[in-house]
Amino acid sequence: MEKRDFLMDQIELLGQALANIFSKLYGLSNQGKVPEAVEMVNESLKTELDLDLAELSSIPTEDFIRTLQVNKKLNHANLEKLADILLLIADDQKLRKTGHNQDLNLYEKCLNLYNYLNNSDLTYSFERQSKIERIESLLS
Repeated sequence: MEKRDFLMDQIELLGQALANIFSKLYGLSNQGKVPEAVEMVNESLKTELDLDLAELSSIPTEDFIRTLQVNKKLNHANLEKLADILLLIADDQKLRKTGHNQDLNLYEKCLNLYNYLNNSDLTYSFERQSKIERIESLLS
């Protein structure tokens, strides 16, 4: 019988929570209810990671991945889900022209996460590469 590690169970639960957050955010943003979705994401991140969007934005980009991996125990799959969530929020802020500095900051964090995942993941992702190219064009 396989014995599961408690920490691995917690990381898996966190991944499921991030997937749920993403699906709710994506569903609400498609309905035009983005402010409600962002508030829901903020509350969920606070509950699951003990971080909110403002705190995530305030982490220096060069320390961002290390902070998430060491302090919050996020694995590659969870980092990608978090990057997808942050990308949706940054896209919305850019679209609504609110928080220009914050959307640029979120794009930089997403780019950092996606590049890290591209360089460290054994599987190449065309979707991830497409997101990287799109973010790079937005930031240039």
